[in-house]
Amino acid sequence: MKTNAQFKKKPLYIAISGLILGLSSITTHAQEEPVSPAADDTEVIEVKGFRGSLNRGLFEKRNATNFKETIMSEDVGKMPDLNLAESLQRLPGVAITREGGEGRNITVRGMGATYSQVTLNGMQIPASTGGLDSSGGVNRGRSFDFNMFGSELFGQMDVNKSYSASLEEGGVASTVSLHTLRPLDKPGLHATGSLQSSYNVQNGNTNPVINGFVSNTFLDDTVGVLVGVSSGKRTVEQEGFGTVRWTSPVANLRGSDPEGHGWANNPDMVINGTPNPTANYSDYAEIQAGNPSLTPIDYMFAPRLPRTDSFNQEQSRDSFLVSLQARPTDDLELSLNILDSQRDADVESYNFFAQFRNLHNGIIPNTVTLDPSGRYITAGSFSNVEPRSESRGQYATSEFNQVVFDADYQLTDTIALSFMAGKATSEHNEEQYRYNLTGTPTTFAYDFSEDENIPTMSYGYDITDVSNFGWTGPHHRRDNVTRENETLRADVTWEFNDEGSTLKAGYTSNDRIIDSTHTRAPDGLTDPNPANSSNTMSLSNVISNFGDTIGAPSGLFTDWLIADIDVARQEYSAGKFLPDARSGNYIVSEATEGLYVDVDYYLDDLTINAGVRYVETTVKGNASDIEETYSNTLPALNLIYTVVDDVLLRAAWSKNVSRPNPQSLTGQVNGTPINGSVSVANPGVGPETITSVDLSAEWYFADESYVALVYFQKEITDSITSSTAENITLPKEYADIVATDPIYDVGTPNYDPSAIGAYDTNAWNLTTQSNSSEVDDISGIELAARYVLPMGIGFDANYTYIDSDDIVRGLSENAYNLGVFYENDTFGARIYVNSRDDYETGGSSNGNVSQNNTGPTRVDFSSSYNINEHFTATLEIINLTNEKERLFTTGPTGDLNLVREYNTNGTEVMFGIRASY
Repeated sequence: MKTNAQFKKKPLYIAISGLILGLSSITTHAQEEPVSPAADDTEVIEVKGFRGSLNRGLFEKRNATNFKETIMSEDVGKMPDLNLAESLQRLPGVAITREGGEGRNITVRGMGATYSQVTLNGMQIPASTGGLDSSGGVNRGRSFDFNMFGSELFGQMDVNKSYSASLEEGGVASTVSLHTLRPLDKPGLHATGSLQSSYNVQNGNTNPVINGFVSNTFLDDTVGVLVGVSSGKRTVEQEGFGTVRWTSPVANLRGSDPEGHGWANNPDMVINGTPNPTANYSDYAEIQAGNPSLTPIDYMFAPRLPRTDSFNQEQSRDSFLVSLQARPTDDLELSLNILDSQRDADVESYNFFAQFRNLHNGIIPNTVTLDPSGRYITAGSFSNVEPRSESRGQYATSEFNQVVFDADYQLTDTIALSFMAGKATSEHNEEQYRYNLTGTPTTFAYDFSEDENIPTMSYGYDITDVSNFGWTGPHHRRDNVTRENETLRADVTWEFNDEGSTLKAGYTSNDRIIDSTHTRAPDGLTDPNPANSSNTMSLSNVISNFGDTIGAPSGLFTDWLIADIDVARQEYSAGKFLPDARSGNYIVSEATEGLYVDVDYYLDDLTINAGVRYVETTVKGNASDIEETYSNTLPALNLIYTVVDDVLLRAAWSKNVSRPNPQSLTGQVNGTPINGSVSVANPGVGPETITSVDLSAEWYFADESYVALVYFQKEITDSITSSTAENITLPKEYADIVATDPIYDVGTPNYDPSAIGAYDTNAWNLTTQSNSSEVDDISGIELAARYVLPMGIGFDANYTYIDSDDIVRGLSENAYNLGVFYENDTFGARIYVNSRDDYETGGSSNGNVSQNNTGPTRVDFSSSYNINEHFTATLEIINLTNEKERLFTTGPTGDLNLVREYNTNGTEVMFGIRASY
């Protein structure tokens, strides 16, 4: 949608303008531009490369008036890592989630991505991309997708872990400030360029990455221009095994047919082990009394959809940066920054699975083997199983554009004015085409005895033979998410004493719009030709050597029948869509106005940062009747005490607010009939309030070195929680919406008989959100240390422990980073190990208490060799040990560890040459 780009003056803006004009009349004695005493007295060791990046970041950390971590670029167009999120994960308390092997979102101190706000060149920005269902799918919320950009465009990243009034509200976990490169930061003519080629050790794919930057200054370095481009491609082959969660027939009982959803009766079934149904269900006797036909084996968990997975992504990312700066006088600086980025991601996925979900009553168990506790089936052979091959094409384009103008004016020797106006737009468009080939019933066997993550699997006939399969229930979907932010900001800073103490006041306004459309209503579908050799093929025609990267056992099949997605689209006449009457379409607007006052006061060995921000928020959505205005007063205090030279004590206390996902205002109902799940947005959900306390001791005991201990605590009131009611009958108003899904259209190509009926009783899982009346608490410690020996060898380590009185999604109790690096004028190398504990990613589903990820341990290596003063050769190895990504479910009592997905992208080696002038 289009919005008026003209910025409008608001009442609070007029008020702050009067304040600025009033302060501008104050006159003081002339003196140089103020800097804090700490910054003035601290020596900066001049080193280059990675060591220089670490040292400049350490300088920023030491001299910040709040709790802050900083990452600096090594040189123009050279951040320490290929992706912004990959750089951030090395910081204490920061963990990341990945999409296609690349960092997508961050969690800070155990709080998920929606609790960290991201600014670029001073304004909050949106960034939406897509992904696989297991990694979050299309981003419609507040979280920021860092895979929208390469790292080459940025000169500095700040992670503000404690709040100060001059920061905009919302970053209750952190405010991540990104800064692009600017020409006057490095006067003169400069040109840099790099060419890299990546090679995947496991699958042999190669891809190029090209970057180039030119900057120059003119008129005695008072005018500068910088132009940068970055272009790269990635081919990702992700392979593995999945179960799409474990479940039991009991967890899938349907009220419409309560006696018919255990396994099909087989008096000759062989059971190896002793079933222990009460270990899974404490109310076993009650369930059994209501369903006397059930047998103990019906209470055992088994994979819902044991399957092989092949995800294949072709990705390109192109970014363009222009920065213009001018200093027409010594007192005035003007800047215009434009950043444009486009990310295309085409993913073709092929999965082959046995359909256990919702179909237990038609499947005959012949032999089952139980785990020692008698709770789940580790191996089994079954008859009357319908296999299915699912071929899915996801074709997505994400675009980002930001234009920011800012001006800084030194009104007098002690009063500085600043102004910023910006607009940022993020748009994600995606189409999905899913084609199912369902086989005739046959036998199926799986066995986890050799490997708890990848079983052996076999079927009773050739699963590459098209004569065994036919088309069933395709799925077509189109998504568009457009997010627009407009920001106005004005600040005045007054240095009011000779120690450099400052009083700062300002005004900020934001207008944010999210326009989301979603349709699963294809237009003009036709019946395809019967499955044949022209519209299907074998996986081996697309991917060679499936199973090698994941280390598949010898008993796992590595080839199966798949749809030719392009041919299937043509035969189904797919590609046109109708407006979808279901409530997946909405426009949500959010307008904020804020005033703040903030003081930095230097008193001998004590630095005080204190302030308060008042913000007013108005939200409304077109899919609900809710329009609400509310206000928050948010105080903040940061203290720094210099005990002795190089030893600092810090303390911080603040209140901040986290607004609900704008999608909540829509009241929309989203249903997935094939899985029997429905989620309903709650327009009545309000913001969360977070009170934070931070304490630290820091010792800068040598050049480029330090050790720090931090304690943090966050108290969350009105926390937004999700709850799922399982095996219920949908209220009629929800069932009526779900029933419009094309999957129910009998006699059309969309029809899928395995879908759960919208009006079936006791058949659905319903998820809703609400504000909790309980107070949640998160606390923890961070321990960080760095030591650089005179010879240039350095050690970098940090550890984070987090405790919570409730389960917080994305929270790992323990996480650490360990790094060793060496650098001199010619050669540099570093190796980093990043590890975190298991963490929850989703709530109850299919009878499981939660869905979790196994905490990965990643090892990355980077090195460089300066051929001469203009050319540098680089070698980087990503995921050196081919670490696997593993998801699991926790069973009916939350204490099991049952594999949900197990996959890998392999190890990536990048060779490069970099030239600078």
